[in-house]
Amino acid sequence: MNIVTLDHITKSYTGRLLFSDASFYLQEGEKVGIIGINGTGKSTLLRILGGLEEPDAGEVILAKNRTVQLLSQQPEFEPQDTVLQAALRSHTRQSTQEQQALAAQAKTMLTELSVTAYDTPVAELSGGQRKRVALVNVLLHKSDILLLDEPTNHLDVDAKDALKTALQEYRGSILLICHEPEFYQDVVDEIWNMSQW
Repeated sequence: MNIVTLDHITKSYTGRLLFSDASFYLQEGEKVGIIGINGTGKSTLLRILGGLEEPDAGEVILAKNRTVQLLSQQPEFEPQDTVLQAALRSHTRQSTQEQQALAAQAKTMLTELSVTAYDTPVAELSGGQRKRVALVNVLLHKSDILLLDEPTNHLDVDAKDALKTALQEYRGSILLICHEPEFYQDVVDEIWNMSQW
């Protein structure tokens, strides 16, 4: 079953044509790596799928009652949040027990990614640490589609291994931009080369 379809998409960016009448789809549970030289529109594609940008023509068709989470290259946070608050941002749970369970899960994931100062203001973190917190936030959402833009940037070997395991175990669909073939080849089922579009 197609979980998301891009139907006859055209998109230009700063005067450059990225897509012209392009159509493709992502199936339920499919994991796809996106490659291509800089400037071919990889990040723009994810932003369109994530609802942050509109195509100039064509449409994005998302299957009913499906959710999408986007990890951008430069994640943004509420400046007053601590690490744990940022990891849990936008997660709503009804009971105290559910909130505690989610916080415990977040702490486990943060620790696996070598982030253990849960009460540190996120504004004080390095770029790599911020990326790890954003990864945890995205992975906690249990969405149907994960859109990941260079998730391995700033990650050390152990953190990459932890992320790879999480993505291999992830049940939903994934679109992954990554410049490291040794990382994505064990995660994805298919490669889209946007330099050939």
